[in-house]
Amino acid sequence: MGLDFTGLGSVFDFAKEAMNKIWPPDADPNAKMLAQLELQKMVEARENLVIDAQKSIIVSEMNQGDSYTKRARPTIVYSGLAFIFAVHVAFPIIVFFTGKPMPEISLPAEFWWAWTGVCGIWVVGRSMEKKGSTGKVIDTIMGKKS
Repeated sequence: MGLDFTGLGSVFDFAKEAMNKIWPPDADPNAKMLAQLELQKMVEARENLVIDAQKSIIVSEMNQGDSYTKRARPTIVYSGLAFIFAVHVAFPIIVFFTGKPMPEISLPAEFWWAWTGVCGIWVVGRSMEKKGSTGKVIDTIMGKKS
């Protein structure tokens, strides 16, 4: 079993499987091979378009003028993770080693609603943007000016 570093093996496999399902077994092997090659070219062209779209998104993010806007949503995500770590990991460890009783400390429900809402919307928006989706909703989620 070899490793497919180029990603072309999956394209070729897909084209071959598609041809085996579409064309009857008694079809002309030459015509089937030509159709398979054409399908491979089409799938490969689509993959290149997706990669180019992802690349252009990353480049445009890095060329953005406001450096904090690039980090604002991740800041909310990482701050929330820091609060969760502090309350559920750091404080209990400190209490364990000091021998003092653990105070009643927890993150409020409002924190969980807000944090999971921001994270969920940001992750969905970012995923859609990476796939090449555009529109007012995606631009609003990602903080782009239309």
